[in-house]
Amino acid sequence: MSYSRSFNRTVRVHYSGSKSVNYPASQSGGTISVNYSGYAEEDVTVEVRVNTTPFDSSVANCSSNVGALTASVGAMNAAQCQSIADNADRVSETIINGFFHTVRCDLSTQQTELEQTINSRLMLLRKQADMLREKRENMEADYARTTARYQKLFADLNNELSTRIHEVDKPVFAAAADIEKLNDRMLHTDMIQSAVTMGRESGILQAQISAACVKHHALEAMNQVQDFLITKADSERTVRQSFVEGSGRDRYWVPVCFMETTSEDSRVERQCVTPQQLGARHKDLESRLCEALAATDISEPSASETEQVKSYFESEIAKNISGDDDASRRLRETIYKLFNI
Repeated sequence: MSYSRSFNRTVRVHYSGSKSVNYPASQSGGTISVNYSGYAEEDVTVEVRVNTTPFDSSVANCSSNVGALTASVGAMNAAQCQSIADNADRVSETIINGFFHTVRCDLSTQQTELEQTINSRLMLLRKQADMLREKRENMEADYARTTARYQKLFADLNNELSTRIHEVDKPVFAAAADIEKLNDRMLHTDMIQSAVTMGRESGILQAQISAACVKHHALEAMNQVQDFLITKADSERTVRQSFVEGSGRDRYWVPVCFMETTSEDSRVERQCVTPQQLGARHKDLESRLCEALAATDISEPSASETEQVKSYFESEIAKNISGDDDASRRLRETIYKLFNI
């Protein structure tokens, strides 16, 4: 829209200078120098008219173009967003389809491989089953033939043995036949009830006697088994206690009690007491030890040997007497006193 403006200003100008002035001759005439200075003021009015019609038309045109551009940008943004969404959907669908296709292919491949493996193993199992069935049939046929052969052989042996027994003990079998005939005659008499009663009572008595004998034999067998187990346990414990690991050149200490007494008639008696397990395994060990110890000059053991014996003695006491009651303590104290004598 066009508009006008007026501006009023007072312009003040300083001036100064000198100038030579010729004046005409009145009397003599001549030239005079004039100096001047001062200020001059002038009111100035400026009227400005601004024509905005081209600018307004340009602004209106620009506004319409900007509106069209805004609409275009909005449409383009919407189209771009839609295109991005569509592309994202297509990419996602492609990726998902590709993933599931890969998984399906992998599973199908594994399934095919497993089916082939299972089929091959089933074929092998069927083949092995057929082979086992064939072997079973052959073994059954062989067993049947062997059984029939041995049955015939044993039947012939039984018949031959029966014949020989009857020939060897022919008088006994004849007597048995006569007794059976007599029994048959007795069964058809009036004494049958008495015979039945006596047979029943004698059968009960015989059964009771047989049961008592069986129980007695079973008790004896159990006692023998118990004695055997006890003896076996003692033997294993003795072997286990007597077994010592080593190179064969190691030295081990065994407690031995050697006593030598001299009677009034100057007769010397020697006695050697060894552990029960050692003496039970070697009957002549005591006599040999007595002879060896009698011929040996027994000296005091060294400090290291004494320490070894003491260490072994203490470990055995701790292993065999480990209780804290009064009886165990008294037993340990008594053993230590006897050891230190």
